[in-house]
Amino acid sequence: METEGLERILDYIDTHISEKISLAELAELAGYSPFYFSRLFSRIMGISVTGYIRIRKLQHALSDLAEGNKVLDVSLRYGFDSHEGFTRAFTDMFGMAPGKAKRYLVSYKVPQYRIPDEYDGRMAMELQERQMDLGDSLHELIFEVLRTSLEEAEEGFCTQIEVVLHDDGSVRIADNGRGIPLTQNTRKDREVLDRIFSGYPLSGPACLRTEEIAGYSLKTVNSLCERLKIRTYRDGFEFWQEYIRGIAQHEVMSEPCDHESGTEILFRPDRAVFGEKRISADRIREWVRKQTGERNTPVIQIREED
Repeated sequence: METEGLERILDYIDTHISEKISLAELAELAGYSPFYFSRLFSRIMGISVTGYIRIRKLQHALSDLAEGNKVLDVSLRYGFDSHEGFTRAFTDMFGMAPGKAKRYLVSYKVPQYRIPDEYDGRMAMELQERQMDLGDSLHELIFEVLRTSLEEAEEGFCTQIEVVLHDDGSVRIADNGRGIPLTQNTRKDREVLDRIFSGYPLSGPACLRTEEIAGYSLKTVNSLCERLKIRTYRDGFEFWQEYIRGIAQHEVMSEPCDHESGTEILFRPDRAVFGEKRISADRIREWVRKQTGERNTPVIQIREED
């Protein structure tokens, strides 16, 4: 199958995504028998035809929810037999119920599908190499969070940074900087955190087949985490917010406290994206040395904890 032919198939799927798409009609469009087309598509894309269509339907559904559409309407639009079936499929892919995504997701754009450069039977190898690249990028999540603490230190507001690598694969990074400027105004506090952290689910293994990752920011870090919890201490209050794959799970919470000012971020990189690759404390130390040079401040502690 030529690239042009495959593009025609993928365009057809996206154009008719709210309809029932059969293997037979796609095979006829491609000019192959259903059996041969099914095998060829799986070999090229690394996923079955029905699996690919399901991913695209759920991605379009997520976009519709972000635009404010009702969960039941969305489930019917994309051909799910029941509300329960849609909720189960959506939760399996994105890690949360569609109602939660509808309420807290700020925005979402369906990613462009990705056609491998070469697909003469080497797609599995390409996917494996891309997975390795994502594994290497795992440390970029830690570096991006650390950059914000180092910037606070460079401005003279932070003297201590702590990085803790937990045995379950989660990471906690805390500093004694000024803390994020939150004020107990629920709407404004949510807007502040949305600007900094609000991301969107990268749909696990689907990110290997669509161009969903572009550059790193705290929003990208959040999107690439199974879960992330931000705590910030400022003006005698503790504020916190929890996310799953970039989407807030509740309104910003707060309570009085006597904790010194600062920010703490606890996050677990998404195993559906990075697999079970481990974070290297030595690699973090090397990166910190390059960033700080001979400076004695801030004091940065990096440790592993069971």
